[in-house]
Amino acid sequence: EIQAEGVVRNVGAFLRFLTQAGHESGNILNFSSIARETGTSSATVKEYFQILEDTMIGFLLFSYNKSKRKRLATHPKFYLFDNGVQRALSKQLSMPLDPGTPNYGRAFESWVIAETIRICETLQKDFEFSYYRTEGGAEIDLVIETPKGKVYAIEIKSGDSPKGILRGFSSLSEHVKNLICICVCEAPRARKQDTVQILPWKDYFQLLVNE
Repeated sequence: EIQAEGVVRNVGAFLRFLTQAGHESGNILNFSSIARETGTSSATVKEYFQILEDTMIGFLLFSYNKSKRKRLATHPKFYLFDNGVQRALSKQLSMPLDPGTPNYGRAFESWVIAETIRICETLQKDFEFSYYRTEGGAEIDLVIETPKGKVYAIEIKSGDSPKGILRGFSSLSEHVKNLICICVCEAPRARKQDTVQILPWKDYFQLLVNE
């Protein structure tokens, strides 16, 4: 469709970019680095990512900041809309996706984030989405802001016994009052760890529906 509409002039460069986009899915984007890898300019790379957004093949997730202007000025993360597409573009379809491996954890995180946005858009919820990361490495995979002023911090961990989840929540709590902290995982049942709700992914998706 992109080729038929004549959206890009250099199809070869765009195909090289698509392979790189598969590898970059879930990462914070460095446009200059991707430009070097694909033999294009940073401006062209930004244009290509915009095409993927416009055609709903992927979406950008900007870093959380109370200032919306500063939020848009940061390096975003990029996610393809489907894990199968990501694995195909990055030439990983023949590799097994085994639980407990980094690739499985990455796929689980991408799936939860994509499904979160898909559910909220389908139900026409005016939520805002971002990620949180400090220079010191404290991180939250997904921050959800609702029109009612609620802020959810969502950390996503594959497996049923998530560990090492408190640092990012503690850091973001310093900037956001009444932060709702949730760890989405594959646990068989919901439980609480300190101020964090540990939720099976099915329970988490139902929470979004009910919000």
